[in-house]
Amino acid sequence: MKIRTLLIEDDPEWIDGIKLTIEQSRDIVLIGVLSGNEIELQMIKCLEVEVIVINMNADNDMEVLKAIDSIIDINDNIKIIVLSSVEEDRVIWDAYLHGAVNYVVKSAVCSRAITKLIREAHANTLGIHHTSAQAIRREFQRQRKELWSKLLTPQERKILCYVYQGKTTSEIHRILNIEEKTIDNHVTSINRKLQVKNRREAAQVANKKGLLLFDEIRSQFYSAFNILGLIPLNFI
Repeated sequence: MKIRTLLIEDDPEWIDGIKLTIEQSRDIVLIGVLSGNEIELQMIKCLEVEVIVINMNADNDMEVLKAIDSIIDINDNIKIIVLSSVEEDRVIWDAYLHGAVNYVVKSAVCSRAITKLIREAHANTLGIHHTSAQAIRREFQRQRKELWSKLLTPQERKILCYVYQGKTTSEIHRILNIEEKTIDNHVTSINRKLQVKNRREAAQVANKKGLLLFDEIRSQFYSAFNILGLIPLNFI
């Protein structure tokens, strides 16, 4: 049985290239070509489509995401490959999030590469295409950093910043005007959240994760000196 493939594309050059490539294959059949404005969900259901290659550009990205949702609602076994001119991390991430099995940037591939992607998608052996893999890695890193930043409260992050500078509890008390016992409680909470044994180790971990609020403290420091009419030396 040939892999029943539907192409949703507006660019005549890409349409011709993909049609020619599929015609030369023995295991894929192109059952139709639609423009981005002609997506008929009922037609897709009736045609028993197995793989859809759909075009995305800067003007229709939201419409394509909605179409992916609707197609998967009809049949979540349909494999959707996004063929796109958009290289923004957010758009790439959203396409995968909505259910695309692959996202391929047009500028880095030719139409001849599409048959291989169709076969891999159909066989569930598809890996993330190299043109979108970096965006996925960056998004995972961003989300990981965001999770880390939410792990600690702003006050805990501020205290850790001073701990990183080597400040003692009494010194932090004078700087932040909070009770030493409260500071110690914060440090205990920080150690538990970061799963470390002491404040020094916690400060090192927080610095590596980019959790220390150096910019905020620096801003407050310079503001205080400006109010006093003084010129501060280099800080942090």
